[in-house]
Amino acid sequence: MAKQTAQPEHPYVPRPDLVGDMRYWKSVLWNCWNLDRDMYGLLHGIRCGGGQLALTQNSYRLPPGEWPESEWDDIRIKLGPYREELVNVFRLARFGEVTKEKLPKGVFGP
Repeated sequence: MAKQTAQPEHPYVPRPDLVGDMRYWKSVLWNCWNLDRDMYGLLHGIRCGGGQLALTQNSYRLPPGEWPESEWDDIRIKLGPYREELVNVFRLARFGEVTKEKLPKGVFGP
């Protein structure tokens, strides 16, 4: 039997004072934690700085929140290489939380 290594525990969602979009961030950060730790680190930092998530019809969008416009432009450049994967994470987060083993129920049908 193969030895299983323990996965590090997902850290808390930062900025509990920003309650309006906390549940969105919880799913998005959880999904990033399980899919791409570098992207997770970027998004975690964005949230720490007051970044927000806005619900759209099929996904989320990432407005700057408390970030000054000049700094937000730099952040958008850093997110550029993750654009496609970030869109996928946002869409998946609308369904729930993923793990390396499975997608959330309902992604590909009932």
